[in-house]
Amino acid sequence: MPLDEIKNIATIIGSLSAVLAFLKGIIEYIKQGSQRRAEYFNIMRKKLKENEVFKNICALLETDDKEITNISFGDKRDFLGFFEEIALMMNSKIIKEKVAHYMFGYYALRCWKSKYFWIDVNRESIYWCLFKDFVKTMEKIEKKYKFKNSKYKF
Repeated sequence: MPLDEIKNIATIIGSLSAVLAFLKGIIEYIKQGSQRRAEYFNIMRKKLKENEVFKNICALLETDDKEITNISFGDKRDFLGFFEEIALMMNSKIIKEKVAHYMFGYYALRCWKSKYFWIDVNRESIYWCLFKDFVKTMEKIEKKYKFKNSKYKF
């Protein structure tokens, strides 16, 4: 086999190896991104499910119990702030809109529609704009919601 053919074959093999290594790198990068998104999601889900104050607020929101007026302003602020964190993660593409809706939207919507939650919190304050926008997004998704398993992934 002539030297030129060997050089060409070696160049082709080297180029293919480089392309395959590059593709493998991209795949690993995508997997890492998915893994990080899953970690953030699990932290937020745990924060909602294991925080006793949040659990109590969620239970009261189920029926818009008047007892919710006894929740301190600070606890309500933290609860709203939790959903604003979800909104920030959603806006930053850390959590997908449909995942945010499916896993967190229900209680944000219950909160927004609550008659008693807002007794001592100014719903129209500029400091709740992100929460309000999150709720509007959740309402839009809710109106055209159809469960499709393949849409729910990290």
